[in-house]
Amino acid sequence: MQTSPCRTDENRARYGTGVFAFMCGATLTGVLIGTMCFCLSADTQASRLFLPSGGMKSLLQNDPGSVMAGSLLGSTVFLLGLAIAGLCAVGQPFAVLLIMLRGMGIGHKAAQLYSTAGKGDMLYAAGLFLPGAVISALALALAAREALSLSNIYLRLTLSGGRGYDPSGAVKLYGTKLLVVEALLALSAGADTICCYLFSGKLI
Repeated sequence: MQTSPCRTDENRARYGTGVFAFMCGATLTGVLIGTMCFCLSADTQASRLFLPSGGMKSLLQNDPGSVMAGSLLGSTVFLLGLAIAGLCAVGQPFAVLLIMLRGMGIGHKAAQLYSTAGKGDMLYAAGLFLPGAVISALALALAAREALSLSNIYLRLTLSGGRGYDPSGAVKLYGTKLLVVEALLALSAGADTICCYLFSGKLI
């Protein structure tokens, strides 16, 4: 009888890991789509990703405060969307869609940055962009996992007529986890600011 809780915990851990991996995969899919959209858009060509180009100043002229505020605000908007999706019984597809949209934004921005930097400054461009993007993508993937789990709880309650379970505890835990994710997003914004300070001068 003592092994049952352990099995339950193990199954939950496997489920959580699987959902997190799925959300990371959805983010990567969005990154690929965003990169392809940039490469195939009318005002650019795929070859520009590998050719020297000017114009980096237009992407790097913001001050550190604006960089941090813009990064944190952009990520927080997606976090709020995921929070709302988790409180809906049919929020599962919206959580996946939001995480894919975030990935598309990352892919488009990365492609734009690399094409503007040119082949010679590719490493500096990666140092400028990737640390914050990776941290925020992983943090939002965690939030999407929690949104999917809570949405599933509400779906089961809806199908069962709301009997047999009080979701208030799960909602409080959900809010706590989202606050942790917001702290990670603040860390991501800080990384963006530091990387901008370190590398922007080498790219302009």
